[in-house]
Amino acid sequence: KTGHWSTLQASVFLHSSTIGNAKQTATLAMFLSAQTVTVPASGIWGFFGGTTTVSLFSIQPWLVPALVGGGMVYVGLPMLILWKARAKWFEAEKRLNDGFWRMAEPEVFVELIRSWTSLGR
Repeated sequence: KTGHWSTLQASVFLHSSTIGNAKQTATLAMFLSAQTVTVPASGIWGFFGGTTTVSLFSIQPWLVPALVGGGMVYVGLPMLILWKARAKWFEAEKRLNDGFWRMAEPEVFVELIRSWTSLGR
């Protein structure tokens, strides 16, 4: 094997995007969980215009699956792209390694075996 093939720029971008997206999703979840809404009170006090404060998630329960689903896509998509890119990088690495060893002269093999086994010292 002659080395490892990857596109460093794409790898760094996808890793940092995943980390940044996870941080943003967690921040949004914390922000939304801290939000409160003023609603009419129940019972007689609500009839007379009384109000109470409740959590946003208790009034809008659809926000929870939207937040979870959106977060999974937002965080998971860069990781999926990275996973698929790694498969392509592996194929390119194999092609490059095979091409190198097909073109190498027999003297190269002998010299490499000597250096790898410390026979040349």
